[in-house]
Amino acid sequence: MNYETDVADIVTIHMGLAKFWSNAHGWAPADGATLLSSARLDWTPSLASTLHRWSQPEVLSDGDLILAWANLGSILESTLRLFFGIYICDYNNSAEDLVAIDALRRKGPRKGEHYAPDELAMEKIRQLIERRTIFPEIERALISLVQSRRNAIHSFNDREIGSTLAFRATVADYRLFIANMASRLPYPDDRGFHWLELAGTIRFENR
Repeated sequence: MNYETDVADIVTIHMGLAKFWSNAHGWAPADGATLLSSARLDWTPSLASTLHRWSQPEVLSDGDLILAWANLGSILESTLRLFFGIYICDYNNSAEDLVAIDALRRKGPRKGEHYAPDELAMEKIRQLIERRTIFPEIERALISLVQSRRNAIHSFNDREIGSTLAFRATVADYRLFIANMASRLPYPDDRGFHWLELAGTIRFENR
């Protein structure tokens, strides 16, 4: 596989996810379907397509590499919000964990309630994933890495941004991550989605 192919596969899977889950009433729980229908799921495949910009030059400038990590981090954050939106019932039943990571409203008429998945900061999402070991260790490590490198966009202080080669390798890792996640989500039995078949093929190649 090469970088351009990795990106094309990511775009295809995200297009399928956005199309299905943006209109999931009658399939997803009501709260989750409402949240997902109002989310801009269509932006995620567009952001994924933007990853093509980082295929050249062979070595990205520091500025481009920082923007590339921010691009991938935004896609990852949207992916995780989608995951928690789909599993909204499990999320809402995670009261103890949400209290532990301080994901509660501190003021206003809804003081003491936890934030919805689409309002939760990326760091809180990461903490919740760690507390509940929602993904395998290798995938949790990927989430932490991308989040850390993405934060270099706040560029006043020195941060590790890695190399162009490391970034493109991480995009390949994200390709497998989104294929795994897409394959784990619940769908109707008569789904027949070509993008989900692609996800299955990617998983098979990486067994």
